[in-house]
Amino acid sequence: MAKEPIDLSNTAKALDLYGKEVIKRAKRNLKIRKKVDGKWRVTDNTGNLAKSLHYKLVLGKNKINIKFLSKEDYGYFMEKGVQGRESTYPSVKNYKTGMTKAKFTKKNLAKGVIEGWVRSPKFKLRDKDGKFIKKNDANIRNASFMIGKSIAEKGLGARSYMADAIDETKKRFVVALRDGLLKDLTTGLNVIQDGNN
Repeated sequence: MAKEPIDLSNTAKALDLYGKEVIKRAKRNLKIRKKVDGKWRVTDNTGNLAKSLHYKLVLGKNKINIKFLSKEDYGYFMEKGVQGRESTYPSVKNYKTGMTKAKFTKKNLAKGVIEGWVRSPKFKLRDKDGKFIKKNDANIRNASFMIGKSIAEKGLGARSYMADAIDETKKRFVVALRDGLLKDLTTGLNVIQDGNN
């Protein structure tokens, strides 16, 4: 006798609501100023990372999974951090699911990686004395070079925007997920029972 696949539609509905809430909270976490490794930081200055966040329900035979993803390549690295060439931030070492294997190996980041961020209107340039300076091409290139070099040496601190959103949301949705799964299992058992009569 072949096994009938269990209809997980109620669980899928509960996971769909859960996914929407996690993404909403992750987007909020990206905008909030948060202390990371002793410095106050806003993770998503341009808003591109928040726009790229999404989730995907993966249905299999008698199982269902949810994956949280980003269309931006750097989303994973902002979440878990990156080890530096010379040192690594504590937030990377203490990440909830273990330290990332990602590590900078070169002396600087690839040319142009930081420049788009430095050119954004929210980014203000300062000289060595802390005074604001004009944003011209030479100053932008110099700042991009120095920031890239510092990131490559020290690494990138873990922001945990998605892990925190999952933890915050899990507490609220655990009952809804349990109820959805119980409905699916009860329906599945009723179908099997009716089929045996």
